[in-house]
Amino acid sequence: RRLTRRTHPSFPSLSIPHQLHRYARNVCSLIASQAESNGACQLDSSYGTSRGRVAMAFGETNCEVTLTGCVPGVCYSFRDATSTISRDDVPRPGTAGAPAASVFKDVAAVEGTSSASFTNDGFSFKASAATVKISYSVHTCADYYSYRGGVGVQECRGSFA
Repeated sequence: RRLTRRTHPSFPSLSIPHQLHRYARNVCSLIASQAESNGACQLDSSYGTSRGRVAMAFGETNCEVTLTGCVPGVCYSFRDATSTISRDDVPRPGTAGAPAASVFKDVAAVEGTSSASFTNDGFSFKASAATVKISYSVHTCADYYSYRGGVGVQECRGSFA
C-alpha cells in the first residue's frame, strides 16, 4: 500500500518484501512509527521502509496497529501502490464489496476515528482522538495473483515498486 504525505501527516507506501513466499504468515508487519520527527500518527513496518514504501507480507490476518499522536479533526491516508498492478476484470467473490485491486482483504478503523474509507487506492480516516486503532488482513499471494493472470512474472518474493 502506498502511503503518501499530503497537507498534513499521512503514511508512506506499502510494498511486499522479497524474502516472502506464496503462503499465509502469522506475522503482522505494520507498526506505529517511532520516528522522532513527523512520526505522529504514521505507519511503519517491522520489515522496514524503503523509498517511502512500507514492506508487508502476503497472508497477514487479524492484525491491529495502534497509531499515536493523531490530531483530532485531521484526515490521514495511505495509498495502495499494489492496486496499480494490472488485473483481470473479475469481481472477487465473498469479499463483501472489498476492493478487488488491493493487496488488503480488509482495512477498518476500530477506534479513534469519526469516519473511514477503504478503496482500491488506499485507506483514509478522520481522527477523532489522539490514538487510532486500525485492523487489517492481507490476501495470500496465490489469491492476489489469481486475479492477475496476465501478469507475466508473479513474484511473491519480490518487492512491489
